Amino acid sequence: MPHRFVCQLVERAMQGGYDVYIHAASREEAETLDTLLWTFRDISFLPHAAIDAAEDLNSYPVVIGWAGQTPPARRVFVNLADAAPAAVNDYERIVEVVPSDPAARRQARARYKDYRERGLELHSHNIGAARA
Repeated sequence: MPHRFVCQLVERAMQGGYDVYIHAASREEAETLDTLLWTFRDISFLPHAAIDAAEDLNSYPVVIGWAGQTPPARRVFVNLADAAPAAVNDYERIVEVVPSDPAARRQARARYKDYRERGLELHSHNIGAARA
């Protein structure tokens, strides 16, 4: 998973005034992202909290969770898990980062189909292999 690219996406969403929930595939991936959000820029960090580490998640612009957690209300949902989120219609925007490997692309196609069947308006952006 291109975690640095995820951090860049989250940073852009925050700059646009959006609050973000990152749905990691596992707790381990959430911990990797937690560390990277503190360090991916030399002179700054993205304020965030793990879903199980803060009492008042509303005071953080970015919250990181994983399967089995109930996501807080946010405008942007960044899905890094294999399945589409259950409450997909509760979010203003859903971001899917699709790595270039064939297995990940098959899973992404299944999620895309699921989103389309739920009646969501879908937009694809090919950012190219340079950022992966």
